[in-house]
Amino acid sequence: MSESEKSTVSGDSSQSTPQSVIEIDNVRKEYPGVVANDDISLDIYEGEFFTLLGPSGSGKSTLLQIITGTNTPTSGDVYISGQRVNDVKPYNRSTSLIFQEYALFPHMTARENVEFGLMIQGVDKTERQRRSDAMFELMDLTGKEDRKISALSGGERQRVAMARSLIIEPDVLLLDEVLSALDVNLAKEMQVELKRLQEQIEKTFVFVTHSQEEAFTMSDRIAIMNKGKVVQVGAPLEVYQNPDSEFVAEFLGVSNIFSGTVTSVHGETVTIDTGDYTFTVTDTAQSQTPGDEAGFIVANERLNIGDEGANTLEGTIRDTIFKGPSTEYTVRLDESGEEVTVHESTGEVLHEEGTAVTVSFEPTAAKLLKR
Repeated sequence: MSESEKSTVSGDSSQSTPQSVIEIDNVRKEYPGVVANDDISLDIYEGEFFTLLGPSGSGKSTLLQIITGTNTPTSGDVYISGQRVNDVKPYNRSTSLIFQEYALFPHMTARENVEFGLMIQGVDKTERQRRSDAMFELMDLTGKEDRKISALSGGERQRVAMARSLIIEPDVLLLDEVLSALDVNLAKEMQVELKRLQEQIEKTFVFVTHSQEEAFTMSDRIAIMNKGKVVQVGAPLEVYQNPDSEFVAEFLGVSNIFSGTVTSVHGETVTIDTGDYTFTVTDTAQSQTPGDEAGFIVANERLNIGDEGANTLEGTIRDTIFKGPSTEYTVRLDESGEEVTVHESTGEVLHEEGTAVTVSFEPTAAKLLKR
């Protein structure tokens, strides 16, 4: 497993690796003509909020199903709390799954939904009520125990679904695109609520989403998936600032991507010729030699409008998008015709569309992509 996969929850590699609650060892899932999961290995740690992030069809929901036991791997092994669970039925695993649609029983009250799992387990009525009372208090649903599901708001239904999953005391709570059915404002509120809850109960949450915002807001670590593979694992800030590949940079939408040929290397300073421009890049993490093909990214907020940086490009503003505290500019470059995106703090005057500008960045603002 790569060092990035072994990184700690905080992203500080100097700390000892925490205890794994889920171990995925070379898991592969094949369908006729399709590889949904391609030899994936992951450790998910006890008490962390871990997110599987990727575009539709990347294999993240399949991997979640393999963890729950509703799908079986073609090869490889899954361990939960140290136990190999490949052949263990879903209801005998120490996990609980919340679906996108919540799968609540509409003919039951909120309390009956929450207590359903305990009833199946044969827990007596007094104990069920004691534990469900605690769940309603935890979820800020006290007073709504006897309401039908149809009488609850979208956020309340989600909290009922979470209470029903948590009341059986699983080691791991699995959440599959659970915010996608909510409106934008409620989804933002629930992001904060989910993270608060996870920290309060100190359970491991494994969350599946295609939303970068959801992943960045809630996660301790993120695994980015593409075409059945895990292509990068790390803390949100680590992944944002140091994407491993052009795919990750493009998917996160946080960076401008350049590529060319290395023409010289002096210490940590690399000179790259793109055919239209010559750039200098400072990067301590990569080893380059003249003649190498090299790609690098510059985060949107590290590009500046002005000629203060050592690397300068001339262009014309094509779009100006005012976002309140910040403004996003799309600049078409004169030499290459390519476009770059610049995020700047909003000043007293906005640059208008059609304005000729200079865009610049310092060599230390660039990050070389892995070859």
